[in-house]
Amino acid sequence: MENASALNLDDVFKDFSPDTTLPKLRASIAADLVAENPDVALDRVHTYCVKRFRNLLASRNQAVDAKTPLDAIFGAYGKALRDEGAVSEFALPTLRVQHKLFDGLNQARNKRSFAHDNALLDVSEAQFIIDSVLASLAFIERIEASRRAPATDLDDEFPF
Repeated sequence: MENASALNLDDVFKDFSPDTTLPKLRASIAADLVAENPDVALDRVHTYCVKRFRNLLASRNQAVDAKTPLDAIFGAYGKALRDEGAVSEFALPTLRVQHKLFDGLNQARNKRSFAHDNALLDVSEAQFIIDSVLASLAFIERIEASRRAPATDLDDEFPF
């Protein structure tokens, strides 16, 4: 457990739609991460990310072609956040870096995971990628939670 991610997996991996595969996907990822097998979980983390970002784009009425790679899906999501003003000018450069992160996840999934007949990525490298993806997903969930939260009128809170 010392090498497993410090992030709470329930804060990152959500059942965000009625898709019946999500609970199984989440459970499978969690089991491998708790067992300190990030190299084995890599392909399913990729699958989760594709599902999540497609869902987030669909909630914005932006369809994504089934053949669109993860980094391009995330790029479209990042542009939507920018256009909505959902993140400040200080977070935008980090989101641009996250685009490269999801490209790296896509490459690792295709060339160094069980998604295909590959040699697995080194465990420490896989854990680094997973930790980076989890941190990014946690940030995205906070953005989305604030987007769903009702706006409060500060004038109603203060009587003066």
